[in-house]
Amino acid sequence: MNSQGYAKYNEKKNQLEVIRPGENSSRTIRCNNLDPSSLKVHGVQINGDEIWILISPKTNSRPNRKIIYYFSSLSGGASSGL
Repeated sequence: MNSQGYAKYNEKKNQLEVIRPGENSSRTIRCNNLDPSSLKVHGVQINGDEIWILISPKTNSRPNRKIIYYFSSLSGGASSGL
């Protein structure tokens, strides 16, 4: 098990599938503030307790924003520019 944890975005369900650091069971975080019909997900990055979903409008070829979720609370949804 990776001590950093694991996170993967599932576009069909619009949720993150995560495994917290030190755990073996998978959990989910709903991404209610991410609209996959208008936003493009470029990737998921882990930074300590934070899980970043790198996004942009569908017309952009590079991410310009990130949505932040947290392993500790399995919540979040704060948005920030890159």
